[in-house]
Amino acid sequence: MLQSQKKKKKPNRKRIPSCTCAERIRPLAQIWQRLLAMDNFTFYRYLQYYALHGVMHPDLDRRLRSKVRRVSPNFILKDHRLFYTGPSRQFMRLVVLSEDERRSALMESHVDPGTGTHMGTRSTRDRVVSGYYWSSLIRDVEEWVKSCHQCQLKNAVKTVRPVLPVIKVKEAWEVLGLYLIGPLPETVRQNKFALTLTDLHTKYVIAEPLQTKSAPEVSTTIINKLYTFGLVRKIITDQTQEFVDQLNESIVSTLNIKNAVSIAHPNQTKRQDERTCKNIKRTLRSYVKDGHSDWDLYLPAVVYGHNITKQRSTRHTPYFLLFNRNPRQPEVMNACPMGDDFVVAGSEDDEEKGEKAHALQQSISEDHDYCLSTGGENLSLVIF
Repeated sequence: MLQSQKKKKKPNRKRIPSCTCAERIRPLAQIWQRLLAMDNFTFYRYLQYYALHGVMHPDLDRRLRSKVRRVSPNFILKDHRLFYTGPSRQFMRLVVLSEDERRSALMESHVDPGTGTHMGTRSTRDRVVSGYYWSSLIRDVEEWVKSCHQCQLKNAVKTVRPVLPVIKVKEAWEVLGLYLIGPLPETVRQNKFALTLTDLHTKYVIAEPLQTKSAPEVSTTIINKLYTFGLVRKIITDQTQEFVDQLNESIVSTLNIKNAVSIAHPNQTKRQDERTCKNIKRTLRSYVKDGHSDWDLYLPAVVYGHNITKQRSTRHTPYFLLFNRNPRQPEVMNACPMGDDFVVAGSEDDEEKGEKAHALQQSISEDHDYCLSTGGENLSLVIF
């Protein structure tokens, strides 16, 4: 009987094929294709419109509106200019909104004297990233440097250096490396040499043109720089002992510092200074005229360009390590200029300390007057 019973057939239902992985990500891929097809500058202008007016641009569809809402917390608006802050909101980077602005940022960070100085892909990228933001920044910098004719001409052949002992310095402006570049082509101002002082801790460089490399002229330059930036514990160089003795004699007569300059291991000094000097000379060749008679005019800008370039050994710029702040960039300053109605105000702690110092000074003055009025009997109790 059980065998005679027929099993009920299930109704035929058409199977709906499950979505494949490719079909699931297809809408997302379409979104990214649309974003790539759209000019990146246009998207940032839509984002600026949303930050300025608080409403979406009428040309945006639903997906792009969602994209704008999602990324908008990473941007702020200041003086009607859009800045990228990222999730941390610790730094502000000016958002580039046009091809002209992108070209201006690349020119400033790579070509312009002082802020550019043709320092290569890595240095140019670090400078652009420190002040500007757009989506294709890294690729654009690489293509820009590769297409730079002067950079291709001045690239030096890289060689492997022997491993040498490293000079360990614990703090900034403690030990300086002294190096003399030259003789160079004589300029209109009769300069034929350049003196460089390198802070071995921060890699910050100071350079001055010299007419000669005599001990009196070199010592005068060193003393002026020490007056400007402060004294150091030691200055090392690879010059001769006779030259070092003359420098120490001049420095001790002016600053009363004995043995300020000493001779280090020649190879050790060259390791610290020679690379910097080669970079300075190579960069100067990108700016000087055919006769090379004006290199001393470009020397300050080239050295400043080195000081605002991130170093591999420290992972920071020498400027930041010495002054504890990043350098300001012209285009960013022009985008948000400071008005004439600014007020220089001290911190609350400084005001509180000033009030306490004034109260203490007034109390001492009153006690002093009281002691004098009593004939000086209690004058010994007043502490000045």
